[in-house]
Amino acid sequence: MRWAYKISLLLCVVGGMWACSPTKYVGKEEYLLDKVNLSVDGKSLNSSDLKRSIRQKPNTRILGMFRFHLGLYNLSGKDEEKRFNRWLRRIGEAPVIYDSLLMQRSAEQIKLYLRNKGYYSSSVTDTVVYKRKRARVSYRVVSGPRTLVQQVRFQQDSSNRRFQEITTTGLLGNYYRDTVASLIKPNVPLDMDLLDSERERITQMLREKGYFNFSKNFIQFFADSSSGDGGKRARLLVRLADNVPDSNAYQRYFIRQIHVNLDYDALLSPRQIDSLYSEIEVDGYSLLYRDVLKIRPRVIIETLQLDHMELYNARRVIESYARLQALNLFKFVNIEFRELRDDGNDVKALDCYIQLTPMKRQSYDIFLEGTHNSGNLGVGGNFTYSHQNLLKGGENFSIGVWGALKKEQVNGEGKIFNSTEIGAEMKLVSPQFWVPFFQLKDFRRNYAPKTSISFSYSHEMTPYYTRSIVNARFGYFWRLANKKWRFAYDPVDLNYVLMKDVDADFIAGLRNEYVKTAYTDHLISSGVFSATYTNQDVNMKELGYTYFRLNLESSGNFLWAADHLLGNKRVGETGDLYNKILDVRYAQFVKADAEFRHNWYINRINSIVGRVVVGCGYPYGNMKVLPFEEAFYCGGANDIRSWQARTLGPGSYSSDDYPNSVGDFKLAANLEYRFKLIWLLEGALFVDAGNVWNINHTEDREGTRLTMDFYNQIAIGTGAGLRLNANFFLLRFDFGIKLKDPSLPAGDRFVLFNSHGGFRRSVFNIAIGYPF
Repeated sequence: MRWAYKISLLLCVVGGMWACSPTKYVGKEEYLLDKVNLSVDGKSLNSSDLKRSIRQKPNTRILGMFRFHLGLYNLSGKDEEKRFNRWLRRIGEAPVIYDSLLMQRSAEQIKLYLRNKGYYSSSVTDTVVYKRKRARVSYRVVSGPRTLVQQVRFQQDSSNRRFQEITTTGLLGNYYRDTVASLIKPNVPLDMDLLDSERERITQMLREKGYFNFSKNFIQFFADSSSGDGGKRARLLVRLADNVPDSNAYQRYFIRQIHVNLDYDALLSPRQIDSLYSEIEVDGYSLLYRDVLKIRPRVIIETLQLDHMELYNARRVIESYARLQALNLFKFVNIEFRELRDDGNDVKALDCYIQLTPMKRQSYDIFLEGTHNSGNLGVGGNFTYSHQNLLKGGENFSIGVWGALKKEQVNGEGKIFNSTEIGAEMKLVSPQFWVPFFQLKDFRRNYAPKTSISFSYSHEMTPYYTRSIVNARFGYFWRLANKKWRFAYDPVDLNYVLMKDVDADFIAGLRNEYVKTAYTDHLISSGVFSATYTNQDVNMKELGYTYFRLNLESSGNFLWAADHLLGNKRVGETGDLYNKILDVRYAQFVKADAEFRHNWYINRINSIVGRVVVGCGYPYGNMKVLPFEEAFYCGGANDIRSWQARTLGPGSYSSDDYPNSVGDFKLAANLEYRFKLIWLLEGALFVDAGNVWNINHTEDREGTRLTMDFYNQIAIGTGAGLRLNANFFLLRFDFGIKLKDPSLPAGDRFVLFNSHGGFRRSVFNIAIGYPF
């Protein structure tokens, strides 16, 4: 009944907002900007880009229909002295009043955008329709023909002194050699954005070849469309500016000396630095430090992408910034260059000064949390100690302990908490590649590699069993220079699972091998490779982005080969013979899974995020089924949210005795519409679909194997969510409703309006962070 009251209250609030006239605070001679339409005749034009030129846009809508924020504003009373009214107006959105001047400016901006894109004979007409205190504005764009580039050539007056300068310094030669990479080619549109990108590209190329003072403003383009074809084609001339303010604008620079201040303090004067600091020189690098040297010089030198007596390279400067920040040792990083006095040489000199302010090396964190796993509630906490520079080589060392009390669903037991879990983990991450016999100096400089080694132990006590898990992992991390691709390779990933005090009746009730493996002793010895791609730019929140992840894993093959070479005897029953190591059966399998997601940015209020996940694992050799920890599952707060974790599938199978379902193959997809509400609150509407299946020939349960009609066994759920987003922390509440349940007989699987679905079988999820 409480849910009914809450829903009724929500409906009353929404109804009150809807009942308020959107023109409540629109003046007598004013009109609410109700809608803006844009029609474009050219297929090559992007209407979303054109809409950015519109200077006045109507109030934001949710789902393209509901003016939620305007409704909040209109709920306020006219007495602006009341605090409640001021609060509603602050969190709401004032009505957008139609402005004819802004409409005219919008048409001009659209026309300017079209000219910048090469449409010099385009036309833009605007109209406005008034109806019941509302105004609807329409813009009609006729693009006309687009001007294309006919020819590109460099033109500079050979008698000018700048021509002699760019020739003797090698700038002109570098430009000509790089024209093969030019973005401007015959038959491309005469696009101002493309020309600006070419300026950026040429500037970046020259600044990577020593031209320290070169700026993109020095590059000039001149278009000549007097070819007699009506302006449809133009000859493009490229030249360098003659009247640049800097006399060394076209000169090359090399780096003479590199000074690194490891304990930079902006408040100290040069005289204080001389008296308080010590200086050492390592491989030509001058290192300044205070009191004691807190980090090995080799770590800083190998992190820097800069070297003395080399030409200035802007890309290496940016990489040096990124690498120094990635060490997580400094709270302030600054790199500056000082020009040396001109001595008349063709190549000038720079001194590089790198200023680093160290952060605190030691810290600790304490967290208390509520847990919600597979429908079981609990409380937990953890303590973590971190040291950012343990061995003076930039190593990040951490050790943590945790514990939790949970409630397992046990029939007939009235305890508040009947399960206990404790554990500890120790981890060391080094900014070096630990590879014996290989120096890999260039690789360390270019790919920012790291080495990670960790050990963990957890102990779980439940009414059914006691389980201990020991994990040891050794791996590498690195990335490409563009930072979009990141890679990880764990050549060693060991999991030792030891089961004690297992309830015999409980095991007897598990009739399937896939579930029983979770409650038998076993060892997983894997090698794991993963690759991640993202083009997300945290500084450009108004752009969509793409994310892709691929994992490949192989387990047990090395141990199997060693057993065969050594001739070790197999044990077990006839038909199920296997080898052991440390008196434990080890798993042998291959596994791959991938995830793709994309974020579509609509406006500052609305966005859509989609995700597709596919994975497959195949056991063979020493174990007939995938270990329970490696198998795929569906359901839970970050998956198919209308089902609790591990309660969906496999296939059309359903087990009420022990809902802990896993499979060898997984296919899932999610689509979520996100919108901002008030203050820190965000809302979401979502649709989830997917399931898991088994592909192993030992699977004998009906409806669990992957077949050609698998699409009939895909579960579908929908729901709504509420999020509290504080930027650094997001608390999420999702309410999932079943639409299609594959565990029911064919023909009865759409369950939204019956007792098997809808609100009666809904699932409430509480989680931290976005689901994807």
